[in-house]
Amino acid sequence: MPPPPNPDEGFHPPPYVPCEDVDYGEYCPITELHLLPRYSLVSFSEVSGEFPTEFDPLPEEYMGGVAFYPSLILCMAFILSLVSFFYACCCAKCSGRGKDEKVDKVTKRTPLVVLLIFLVLFAGSSIVGGKSVTEGLELAVDDFADLTGEFDKLAQHGIDMNGATADLQTYFDEYAATCQAASSYSSEITEYTSAITEFTAEAEDFPELLDEANENFKEYYIYGAFALALPLVLVAANVFLTTFGCSASFRKAMCTCRCLLYISNFLGIFTMLLLGFFAAWELGFGIFFSDFCIDPNHNMVNMAEAFGTGFQVNATEYYILCEGENPMGDLLLDADSALQDFKSGLEQTITVAGCTQTAAYDNLIGSIDTSKNLVESVIVDASCKNLNPYMQNLVYNSFCERFVPGVAAMSFSMLLTMVFLLPVVITSRQFAERIAEDDNGDQMELVGVGGRKSEAEANYAQAY
Repeated sequence: MPPPPNPDEGFHPPPYVPCEDVDYGEYCPITELHLLPRYSLVSFSEVSGEFPTEFDPLPEEYMGGVAFYPSLILCMAFILSLVSFFYACCCAKCSGRGKDEKVDKVTKRTPLVVLLIFLVLFAGSSIVGGKSVTEGLELAVDDFADLTGEFDKLAQHGIDMNGATADLQTYFDEYAATCQAASSYSSEITEYTSAITEFTAEAEDFPELLDEANENFKEYYIYGAFALALPLVLVAANVFLTTFGCSASFRKAMCTCRCLLYISNFLGIFTMLLLGFFAAWELGFGIFFSDFCIDPNHNMVNMAEAFGTGFQVNATEYYILCEGENPMGDLLLDADSALQDFKSGLEQTITVAGCTQTAAYDNLIGSIDTSKNLVESVIVDASCKNLNPYMQNLVYNSFCERFVPGVAAMSFSMLLTMVFLLPVVITSRQFAERIAEDDNGDQMELVGVGGRKSEAEANYAQAY
């Protein structure tokens, strides 16, 4: 009897093209992030040959190249924070503006205008990026569950096939008791049992590997929510303090006005450092993941080589590329071959003297046929044609098309926000210095539109 047909014959998974399924406009975030560390710093146009071009999750040389641009962002955040700090502490009164000099309304409102631009840039792009990351994570969790469910199903099939072995052994013992020639075929049952046991063990190991990866994705939920929410809260607090510090409703309590602006300045400095850290972290993630998504099929194998067993590497390579031999299927073919040899040998025994076709023989042959049918159905379930679409959904649709572009958008928005914070701090600090205190310390005035109050107006205000 010929072996069961190969269910993967003629099946070839479609190639992956970055940003093919989701339209991100003219520029694909995956491609742009992949090329970023490979640009020459001299011309910034030619691809540098110094950066390792092959994705590899372990070597220090590769990880050091990934960390280069995030390190630049951290340095930029530190420099901007220092500039803002020294300006707020030392240079705020160096603008040269006189106390009696009038300030037009446009200049007076500059901090609010800048803050609005800054808030729109951050809130708009970071929320869009966060939404894309969330969608990718939610889809990935579902895809992990589906893929894990398929391997759990394979493991359960293995348990069922092992259970059928007990029936085989029982019927064989009954038949061998009446036919001495049948005893020589007991090794086939051992071979069948060994192949099924190994198949079951490997099928049970895969869900553990997938669950570990799934838990790492779920952990990003916590970090991603924190990285998005904390800067938003700090930005909102900065806008709130600066807006009310510049509000006309506080002009009767200028000490409060000035204090709010000072607090918003130092809060902005702290927010710069925090945004720099998160932007650098997200950019490092983005570069690493974009390198993965440039060729996810090949890089899935690299990931398996770094963290999986030899069998898991072979199985991952087969279920991603659908080329070569199926490691899981080979174990099932070994089991099927053992059953076929077992059945052929038993069919010959009934021609031997002293052996007859008894009820025990019929039960044994029927049990072999049942086991073969079960093995052949599991071969279909363990095929690349069945499992590859789950991996495509996980890697292509969830991870590369949504998660990675979302990470890139969050990093870019945080970088823009960090840069915009410098003029916000400087401009609002200048505005605070235009609020001057009179000689008595309890009467404040706004040096700006309209200039200083006249002496008669000040005396009238003090009297009432």
